[in-house]
Amino acid sequence: MLVTTLCWAQTDSLISIELNQYAKDERFDKFQLTLALFMVKGDTIMTLDYEGTRKAKPVIIKRAEGYKDYAYGYLFFNGLNNRENPGYVTVLVCNPYHKHPHLFLDLNHNNDFTDDPRHTLPYFEEKGLSFEIANEQFPEGRISVLLTRSSLFGQKYEFKKYMDEYYEMSYPGRIFVGSEYTYREQKYIARVGLVKIERESFKIALLDANTNGIYNEPEIDKIVYVNTNDTILDATNPLNFTLFAKQGEPTYFEKNGRLYKVIEADKAGKFIKIRLSNDAVELNRIKVGKKVPKIKFTLARGEKLKLNKFRRKEIYIYFGSRNSKNFKSDTLMLRQIAALDTNNLKVIMVLYVNKSYELRIYNTDAKPNYALAYGTKELSRKMGIGSVPQTLYLGKRRRVKQYGLKPEEFIRNYYKE
Repeated sequence: MLVTTLCWAQTDSLISIELNQYAKDERFDKFQLTLALFMVKGDTIMTLDYEGTRKAKPVIIKRAEGYKDYAYGYLFFNGLNNRENPGYVTVLVCNPYHKHPHLFLDLNHNNDFTDDPRHTLPYFEEKGLSFEIANEQFPEGRISVLLTRSSLFGQKYEFKKYMDEYYEMSYPGRIFVGSEYTYREQKYIARVGLVKIERESFKIALLDANTNGIYNEPEIDKIVYVNTNDTILDATNPLNFTLFAKQGEPTYFEKNGRLYKVIEADKAGKFIKIRLSNDAVELNRIKVGKKVPKIKFTLARGEKLKLNKFRRKEIYIYFGSRNSKNFKSDTLMLRQIAALDTNNLKVIMVLYVNKSYELRIYNTDAKPNYALAYGTKELSRKMGIGSVPQTLYLGKRRRVKQYGLKPEEFIRNYYKE
């Protein structure tokens, strides 16, 4: 388990967080990327054809001596100026059919594997091989790669045959080593730390979205922020990340109802400096007085609820997850709000869960007196929701009145209007 760095801060101070650990993003365990290997013919390998977009050509290499067989492949990394295979590192695997083959990475892309470091690859159930790759122009910027032996035990013969035929068909003229002698390729492209402000804490990370070892590129790389007990950095969920703004423009993000301004993000991903902000930033929110889209909610039992159905009522929508800040106290308040004025006010809670059945379980346990709806990424985008907990108060005909009105504030203010 990764150990993150704590950063304590007062609400009016600059918050500097060390990001001295790699962390998994949502793709790390989900994607099955294979480092495919092909036999070296004499001293010649073939360049990538990029799925037929460019013609593959032969390249003469210098091999390490003392091995019976040699295989080669390509590892994705955008931080090297490899003219023959842009965006990839050429690798040489010596004795690929042995229990512990040796791996060489041509990091200086000179096609000479005798001047590169040697690594020992793992057998099937052994611990994977980890190593870093540095950006050629900025050596401080790195990612970490984990290679484990492809495990096909228990797989049907037809599946193995399909994989072998796929590579032989996709790379004509090359001899594929066989799916059982390939390696699973996983990359750490995020660096994480832990920030704590008064009674609040959350994880924050920089994510190298284009895998080049640089972590602060405008409109490319991401700042990811998740709850303290989350083990995965989901950089696909708009509630958990923001892109770096355009060059020269400030970057903001919202977490637990608070707005933060990014003061500095290290190019190598080693630290980030942020500050709480009172700036007037919309963060893709719908402007006050404008209508929200004609949303259709999916409720706990699968039925649909059209927002337009309540055009003659005001609507208070609470967006949250069971791990979000103050969830228990907020939901108690929601019950009170839902009972305030049933003729003129509709209350909806949008709950973000990993699986739809979790929503049904919560509905059974909590027995809410408000509508309980399933939270999705698309719903977040359409409603201008960038973090949870969050609220949206709508007037009649779906017009925005206010974002961020907390449940206890809503109760105090409702009858004052």
